[in-house]
Amino acid sequence: MSLIFGAGRIGYAVALVLKSRGKEVVVIDKNIKALNRAKNIGCHTYLYDFTKSFSLMEITISKFKEIIITTSNYKTNIEALKILRELNKEAFIITNAPSSEHVPGLMRMGADFVVTPDRSMAQIIINQLELSHSWRNKELLLKVLENSKSLAIVTHDNPDPDAMSSAYALKVIAESLNIKADIYHGGEIGHEGNKMMVELLKWDFKKINEYKKFILKEYDKIALIDLPNLSNTTIFPSETNPNIIIDHHYTEEVELDAEFVDIRPKVGATATIMTSYLRDFEIKLNEELATGLMYGILVDTNNFKRNFEKDDMEAVHYLKSKINGELLNIIENPNISSNTFDVLSKAINNKKIYDRHVVSNVGYIETKESLSQAADLLLKLESITVSLVIGIIEEYVYISARSRDKNIDISKIITKTFSKMGSAGGHMNFAAAKISLGEFSYTEDKDMLVKIIGDTVSEYYFKTLKYNNKNLT
Repeated sequence: MSLIFGAGRIGYAVALVLKSRGKEVVVIDKNIKALNRAKNIGCHTYLYDFTKSFSLMEITISKFKEIIITTSNYKTNIEALKILRELNKEAFIITNAPSSEHVPGLMRMGADFVVTPDRSMAQIIINQLELSHSWRNKELLLKVLENSKSLAIVTHDNPDPDAMSSAYALKVIAESLNIKADIYHGGEIGHEGNKMMVELLKWDFKKINEYKKFILKEYDKIALIDLPNLSNTTIFPSETNPNIIIDHHYTEEVELDAEFVDIRPKVGATATIMTSYLRDFEIKLNEELATGLMYGILVDTNNFKRNFEKDDMEAVHYLKSKINGELLNIIENPNISSNTFDVLSKAINNKKIYDRHVVSNVGYIETKESLSQAADLLLKLESITVSLVIGIIEEYVYISARSRDKNIDISKIITKTFSKMGSAGGHMNFAAAKISLGEFSYTEDKDMLVKIIGDTVSEYYFKTLKYNNKNLT
């Protein structure tokens, strides 16, 4: 519930916005005409000169979570702020002031935010720039898609919830423009939750191998979604340039030549970016897509415990009324397969602790998703701030890393260490790498190979870490 002091132009405008968002609003003013306007839009109104006394008020100030002081009289605002903060210690209080020089004093008196003409103008400009950027991106994407009859959407080989939901969002956008769109990947959907997601949401993903990647050339346009670099896919034709790239990952790879590129490293999930496009294209979301996008954002931000921005929170706010909560709960809590359980067990038994770092080599595994689950599990160890899990699938070494150390950007460490050997990337709190075994894949002594790989990966990792952090003990 929001309380507004002053029903003038500013107060009325604020009340109008809050009511449009479904909030309950109480407005106080000594001007009956101004109050009637507020009453006509559904506000509760009280005719009262609050500069004289608060003791006779018919409402309880302490029950409000938000209080906005909007009068044009600065002295009145000061007196109101003093008394309001005394009566309500917890509310978020916003007040206005003539200029920025008044801000420090009002903040000391208890204001949480102070609106001034210059600050308001700056915010308006920033908001318009953001809107302009969003509109420009929509128009550029539309320009690439229009006059096309078909679109191939490619994710990394083993797509996660963020990649899958983002790809499906682009498919929906394309189909709204009467474009045939298909989603392709070259590996496995291995994580139990990911399998459950595809099954429950009834999504269609096409798995092909590198010998069938010529199929992609048959489409008018090709899009790479949540794919930080081409080394994360085995099915993209090397002699072909993508038309569309949309991603949120940090990467040091040379920028690809594409008609449309939207990469936002600060955003927590590609699903956030795709949610904004769905809004810009004014596409009505069904609960399956909304649920998938919500899950994609929650997974990639670790339920907002790692890298996220205002855009991620706004996307979740937009999606929350459209999701199927029961479906989301089932997807978030899948059963664990015996194979994944074995990998988690190996990760625990094979762990080696180096100060605040834990490294575990689990050897040969079936799906790389189990590595990320193992890295998440090991990060929960007491006093551990970074976890690194190493596994081998067929001809490749996979590395999954997690960090809760504010002084270590694990993505940059992993990228710097392994990108020249294969592919690597991620975010400040999580990262992954993939390295080809090359001729070593034919080694008959698998146990020796596993040991050599584990020791080598650990050595290179700590060498880079010590180079970037001289204080590592």
